[in-house]
Amino acid sequence: MDAPLPSRSPSAAPPAPWSPGQRLRGVIPPLVTPLSGPDALDEEALERLIEHVVAGGVAGVFLLGTTGEGASLAPAVRRRLVERATRLVRRRVAVLAGVTDNSFSEMVRYARHAADCGADAVVATTPYFTSPDQDELHRYVRQLAHASPLPIFLYNMPRLTKTWFERDTVQRLIDCEQVVGIKDSAGELPFFREMASLARQRPDWSLLVGPEHLIVEALQIGGHGCVAGGANVWPQLIVELYQAVVADDRQRIAALQQRCQSLQRMYDSGGYAVGVTRSLKASLELLGICSSRLAEPFAPCSPENRQRIAELLHEHGLLAA
Repeated sequence: MDAPLPSRSPSAAPPAPWSPGQRLRGVIPPLVTPLSGPDALDEEALERLIEHVVAGGVAGVFLLGTTGEGASLAPAVRRRLVERATRLVRRRVAVLAGVTDNSFSEMVRYARHAADCGADAVVATTPYFTSPDQDELHRYVRQLAHASPLPIFLYNMPRLTKTWFERDTVQRLIDCEQVVGIKDSAGELPFFREMASLARQRPDWSLLVGPEHLIVEALQIGGHGCVAGGANVWPQLIVELYQAVVADDRQRIAALQQRCQSLQRMYDSGGYAVGVTRSLKASLELLGICSSRLAEPFAPCSPENRQRIAELLHEHGLLAA
């Protein structure tokens, strides 16, 4: 069994809050959305979760992404989550709010609501169900940039949305001051390398990687941070991995990466994306942070998978016997 993760050093300075005009660097967990019932936000659990990840040294939180089940939640729940999370964060770290919707006018309303709540930026993926071409995506982002009071991070998730912001489209958007970066979950390092080359054109452009198994390679080729689902459960471990990569401490990288990859075995609970969220919520329930309930119509982990996850957390010193 691995030794429990050490506490953060009291002398270690917390990450400085991000503001537009600078790059967002570090670990940004795509926060799960704690639920107490169908379309019912568990606000007490949300507070426990935010305190857990902030104590782990993260640089920000991303609300209503894939892991946060944004596409499955009612508009009122989405708005309430952004409102409560921004208050609970208390400007200690950056708050990024997902605003993706197939209705453009609804996206604008979400963006304005996020600004009213005190969020720092919004995140928009490509429209889903329909498949816009790249010219349409370019216009879509320009229109959102004109209407949004907050800076925008693009979000590539082609496995779920069917389309993505291709390299030439991102190049056309580099001069749009309101667009400040991209979170890439495509999982293709050659494309990520192209994004790193584009990012050099703007000192305030942030390049964030999604897939956890690519964190090290993505940071080494020019990424500035990661949006890692596992940081909901083991934030300090991923923060330490990020710091090891920045310091080019290869021995530390190898040890931490091995632990992260071992913990990622818990994601095999069935179904891409939903399987990850299902496993993370089961883990958080075992840690006493939030319920394993998912947005309807999805079911939580089976007892067998829950037991397997408990054993894995115990093996890595994250859960008492």
